[in-house]
Amino acid sequence: MGGAIVVSLANQNKTLPIEGVVLVAPAIWNFTEENFFKSKTMKFISKLLPNLKIEGKNWVKVKASDNQDMLKELSEDKFFIHKPSLSSLYGIIQLMDESYSNAYEYFSDASYETLILVPIKDEIVPRKPLIKLFETLINSKKLDNKINLMVFENSYHMMLRDINGAIISSEIVNWISRKNKNKFLDTSSYGIEILRKSDYHHFLEK
Repeated sequence: MGGAIVVSLANQNKTLPIEGVVLVAPAIWNFTEENFFKSKTMKFISKLLPNLKIEGKNWVKVKASDNQDMLKELSEDKFFIHKPSLSSLYGIIQLMDESYSNAYEYFSDASYETLILVPIKDEIVPRKPLIKLFETLINSKKLDNKINLMVFENSYHMMLRDINGAIISSEIVNWISRKNKNKFLDTSSYGIEILRKSDYHHFLEK
């Protein structure tokens, strides 16, 4: 959820002491708008049983990365939240809704150079909301030229920790150091085409 938090922070604070923003597989998702009844149901249940813990591994099958060793270590990490409460899950829905609204405003008037990295094989966050957001901005000619989009066809949601995560990290370093700067010009429309035409991996989009 880091990307969702950062895009909201960047939109609401125009004078942060930073030069740029990097959003890695951000959870920019208008969940309530696209899943109204599911959202309302979750809100009701979370108010009724806020502290009920949910374990999803037996009924939600998703692949967060192709790095099985890393995933095994994560599953045994005592500091990782393995069983979130219903109130926490609804809080995530609220955060994503807010980030989607903030992302629309920020992408149309960005205060900082921004790089967005999107993995095609993301089974955690669907990409159609992001496509919709970008297409709306592009068609209305409101997309700020400070926004750069990069798409990785063989990456998963935890793309920095994938087996080939070092490749993603090097692309971020290149962007920060502005090496091959022309590579990042006018990438948004091209990136959206890749997002739209590639196979979808999120269960809500199949």
